Amino acid sequence: MKTILTPVDFSGVTPRVVEQAGELAQALGATVELFHAVAPPVNVVTYDMPVESFAQEIEFAQGQALRKLGELARLLEAKGISCTTKLTQGHAVTVILEEARNLPAAFIVMGSHGHGALYELLAGSTTHGILHRATCPVVILPSPRPGR
Repeated sequence: MKTILTPVDFSGVTPRVVEQAGELAQALGATVELFHAVAPPVNVVTYDMPVESFAQEIEFAQGQALRKLGELARLLEAKGISCTTKLTQGHAVTVILEEARNLPAAFIVMGSHGHGALYELLAGSTTHGILHRATCPVVILPSPRPGR
């Protein structure tokens, strides 16, 4: 059975991404894998942050992500769409591409935040990284624009 890898970050575009992945899955008779990567906190090493606090921060983020993934999965399953969820930790581009290869994914359906060129130059873009390195078709949904 074909699988549609659907990386989500729980931003404003996520509901549209999940909806479109579900529609594509129905059309292809595929299953959807909702996928989320928890990035380690940016401030990884400080002298005043105990290791336990760091671990609790990661555990909290993972718990929230699992809850949200479950909610999204239930929405798809209510429409009769086969769905799995996966939570991992790491750099989003790297783990998404790795998961796409391991499945193997028939499609990747994901959202874009539509940041400007300066942001992408300084911070990079998950969407850009996936588009240029994916080995399967990628469907990109733009984030909702104010006033639309």
